[in-house]
Amino acid sequence: MPIITGPEPLTSDTVIRPAEPGEEDTMLDLLAEAAAWLAGRGIQQWPRRFPTESVRRPIEAGEALLITRNDKPIATCVVAEADPVFWGINPESAYYLGRLAVAREAAGIGRLIVDWVGERAAEAGKSFIRLATASDNPTLRGFYERAGFEHVADPPAAKWPTSLYQKKAKQDGRS
Repeated sequence: MPIITGPEPLTSDTVIRPAEPGEEDTMLDLLAEAAAWLAGRGIQQWPRRFPTESVRRPIEAGEALLITRNDKPIATCVVAEADPVFWGINPESAYYLGRLAVAREAAGIGRLIVDWVGERAAEAGKSFIRLATASDNPTLRGFYERAGFEHVADPPAAKWPTSLYQKKAKQDGRS
């Protein structure tokens, strides 16, 4: 079940909403901008451009989100109810956050997006928010650690250096 089915305010001028069919290039452009920014810092975490199919399925499943400010796309992410590639089949209920990419003009909004996912996880009765990130990107790992995520594991069989993180979903105002 998708995390949301329609637009919701994130801030007074920012909206988070499901990406729609036909918005593949919008998502891919945001991901490519983030990949180029990372590459400019010597971090080869993502391809220069993801294939269209990599965003088409999450869009069709209602898992792909776009964040807009004054109707201009400024960020994207995917929120799913499973991530068997990295987390296997896990009996604990969680939202799995992936491919969080923020346009440079909106730097800083990533934490608001992560917090929003946590709030929705709690509302949906999920136990955790989980993610897989590059284990060789200490800045990104630090971002998630400052957001309250705990390092769980570095799966040795992953195709690229990967670290798994999770954070308890806030329940009744507690995390």
